[in-house]
Amino acid sequence: MRRAGPREDSVASAASSGPSGRTVAVIAVVLAAVTAGSAADALGLSPLRHFYLLPVLWAALAGGARWGGLTGLIAGLLQALVVLPGIEWFGFGPESLDGLLSMITPLSFGLLVGRLVDESRARDIRLRAVLDLQRSLNRDLALEDRLRLAAEQVRVALGAIRVSLVIGDAVESAIVVTAPVALDFDHGSAAAWTLCTGRAIYADDLHGDGRFAPCSGDGPFPVRGLVLPIESGSGRLGVLAVERAKGFSWAMRDGARQMAVHLALGVENARLTLRQRHFADELEAKVAEATDRLADLDRAKSEFVSVVAHELRTPLTALQGFSELLLARAVPPERASRFVRHLHTEAQRLGRIVGELLDLSRIESGGTLVLHREAIDVNELLERNAELFAAQHRDHRFEWTPCLGVPALEADRDAVDRMLKNLISNAVKYSPGGGRVALTAGPSDDHADMLELAVEDDGVGIAARDLPRIFDKYVRITSPETAMVRGLGLGLALVRTLAEAHGGMVEVESLPGKGSRFRVLLPV
Repeated sequence: MRRAGPREDSVASAASSGPSGRTVAVIAVVLAAVTAGSAADALGLSPLRHFYLLPVLWAALAGGARWGGLTGLIAGLLQALVVLPGIEWFGFGPESLDGLLSMITPLSFGLLVGRLVDESRARDIRLRAVLDLQRSLNRDLALEDRLRLAAEQVRVALGAIRVSLVIGDAVESAIVVTAPVALDFDHGSAAAWTLCTGRAIYADDLHGDGRFAPCSGDGPFPVRGLVLPIESGSGRLGVLAVERAKGFSWAMRDGARQMAVHLALGVENARLTLRQRHFADELEAKVAEATDRLADLDRAKSEFVSVVAHELRTPLTALQGFSELLLARAVPPERASRFVRHLHTEAQRLGRIVGELLDLSRIESGGTLVLHREAIDVNELLERNAELFAAQHRDHRFEWTPCLGVPALEADRDAVDRMLKNLISNAVKYSPGGGRVALTAGPSDDHADMLELAVEDDGVGIAARDLPRIFDKYVRITSPETAMVRGLGLGLALVRTLAEAHGGMVEVESLPGKGSRFRVLLPV
């Protein structure tokens, strides 16, 4: 047996044969007996006979149609003890008709008032159930948990064996909750049929209806079923399925329809609330991400200023020192030549730093890079850079192989040279302790009409999580092996900008501890 809920207990206690009900019946009998006894003549037409309506009214208000009708029946039967013998003695006349009406009136009065009381209480129960539904659907829970609470409340309010809520526009993707919980949802059931067709169902026996699969579960038979679509202004949201051992009165069907309407409103509001919360969480996450990004950018710019100051101070110190030596005293020709070479190298380094800063300023201000296109011999450019870096970094092994059949490249010579120098410089810096640096050129295998310039090293490599960031400005990926490496964090950003200005791109493949391979792809 299913245990009744609190609301069912209250309703049952109001209509049960408790002490209050028996008291009403006793008072009704006593007053009816007094009324019958006072009818001393004229078939008991004393005005006192109308007082029996008071206990009948009291019983109807207290116990509904059941107790109102019972009390009215007792009062009418007691009236019959006087009215029927009077008719037999004096014959049928106006007084007899009045006496018969006096017998019938209490029963009719008790049933009518009791029915109104029962309907009022039923409406009150439905209203409370609807309010409970709204509270459940507005709770701060997941949508499935809210629906589970709502299904249990509908089951209790309608006195059902089981209730199913199916929310969604398709059986496969719908949210299915049942009360009691842990009941399986049958795709051939009446609820699935209504979800597909949008039509309401009332079945006197779900087992005997050929449109649906027999309902599962133990219980009384036949099983009456009421399935209603849950619809809102935006369309059908799902279905409400109710199964009862007893039938559905018109009042109960009307109550179920009202619950379906309020379920639609509650589900729609819950969905909107959850969607708004999801959007708010997404916005909060994006704001937090943007804030972190700005903080990282601010730190990177602060570090950039520090690095720029250091990078500028180094060549300037060398220029100042060697020039003071040359001016202060006479220096042998061989030593003076070496000092001049140092001055030239540091001047080139200073010019490269200033050029990168100017390019950065132009890019950030929204300006475009001016390209001076000309035919470039790619093999000659690779050979010259390989020899230049090999002379400066003797602990690294530079490899390059002339590529025959390489088409002439129409591009800005200075821009291509700077891209190569940045990539080779990174390969040297991030290959501590020496290593191989390979330079190659040739038609791209995976990009038609593109020339590929590649720089490959066997250095420390780059982790996969850092690869999307390495082409951003001010970003430098450090490791314990390269903690002392200095740089502006602009080289790869400039390589990407220059490649895109030519209509090309730059790609990278890297594995930590294995090395990296950068490819600059330029249109032929």
